[in-house]
Amino acid sequence: MMKKYVVGLLLSVISATASAGIIKIDTAQWSHQAGPSNDLTTGNWVGVKGQAPEKHSNSSGALVSDFRVFGDFLFSGYFSPTKREFDDNDIVGLVFGWQDPKNHYRLGWTQTQRPGTDDDKSFTDITGRTGLFLIREVNGKSETLFNIKDLFWEDNANYSFNIKRVANQLELNFAGNVFSVTDSTFSSGLLGVYTESQTAKFWNLKAEGKTSLLPPQSVPVSEPGAVMFFSGLLIAAAVRRRREQNA
Repeated sequence: MMKKYVVGLLLSVISATASAGIIKIDTAQWSHQAGPSNDLTTGNWVGVKGQAPEKHSNSSGALVSDFRVFGDFLFSGYFSPTKREFDDNDIVGLVFGWQDPKNHYRLGWTQTQRPGTDDDKSFTDITGRTGLFLIREVNGKSETLFNIKDLFWEDNANYSFNIKRVANQLELNFAGNVFSVTDSTFSSGLLGVYTESQTAKFWNLKAEGKTSLLPPQSVPVSEPGAVMFFSGLLIAAAVRRRREQNA
């Protein structure tokens, strides 16, 4: 009975410690998904082994994490809408609470406002939103949670982002623009980045929170000490029982 209790306690301690905190990011293990708005997967993500995923071609698609966060979390990093050999001015953004291309949050940003202008060949979100926008997608149905219509990115500029969930509150700092939204639709899900008909680079990606995937190298170094401690208790208990039996 003592053995079962101690082992159960040990596993609970390790699990509780391992399930929360800083999450190891390895974008080489992330999966390529269809674009969250246009449902297209074109072009390749490069730089994933160097932890700086980038789209070189004028292409679309999402790159989503190999772990799922639960409840409160923090997702941060940097990005740059890159300009290469051709003009490009479409969508660069982030996804979180990701279940699949039809169920997620997406935070997107365009360079100019296209609908109704002379440049009618530009790419917009399926909702028609341009500028900076936050969309909640549920079963393929889009709802706009936030939109700054006249805020646009600049070529090759470096921007930072920080997305934080605390209970039902989403706090977003995107390129220095801060806003807050109350929504609990996707309280767990994958994290990721995306482009739609756009070149872009993302780097220094970081995440904190509770996750369902724990890479072995992220187990706290103090764990062996804990194992030895509880193993010592088991040995001591066994010796004590043997002495009582021989008494």
